[in-house]
Amino acid sequence: MTISVSYDSGLGSITVNEYLSAWALGFATAGHGSSNTGGFSNGSLSGDQYATHGANSSDYAFIADSDTSNGLHYVFNPTLPASSNQNHFLWGELDNVQLGTGLGGGGGSDFSLTDFKVAFNGLDLSAASDAGRVGNEVQSVIYGLMQGNTSALETVLTDLLGSIGEGLNSTFDDIAAAVASHAASPAATDVALVGVQDVAQDWALAA
Repeated sequence: MTISVSYDSGLGSITVNEYLSAWALGFATAGHGSSNTGGFSNGSLSGDQYATHGANSSDYAFIADSDTSNGLHYVFNPTLPASSNQNHFLWGELDNVQLGTGLGGGGGSDFSLTDFKVAFNGLDLSAASDAGRVGNEVQSVIYGLMQGNTSALETVLTDLLGSIGEGLNSTFDDIAAAVASHAASPAATDVALVGVQDVAQDWALAA
């Protein structure tokens, strides 16, 4: 499994945990009002990306992305009760998650974020069309983010970062240094992290 992480340069000294806590606090539960730009990038129940912003006009947002064309799907079966494990779930291939603020795009074009950006790429999660909700990592990660809950994403990241001796309490800069060292090792696997150069922002982070 390959991971790459990009981040705004001003975020280098904070930990993954600090970032996720700040993002979750700003996002809260997904908004579904008239101003919500969320949904699939190029379809009603499937697409390359799914994205939404937080409630109450929150500017915080996420983008769930598949490297496969039309690789994410949502199942709604009106013949089944809403409580059925085989109803109201996401399946497909989830490769990348972007978090940040300023959601744009959609309506046939790729989504984008403008600030406070972090992207976790190479998650390599997949679920079959009959996966249902239980035990479905694609569902758990995306639906969790829709609720402002990063727990499922944290579980995935813990495993991936652990492969290079880092974790959720590591800063992005520390992870970058570890990746560089790991890449120089003869036994290195394909892991990369890039700090995106951007104008530093003065963001208030949750303790």
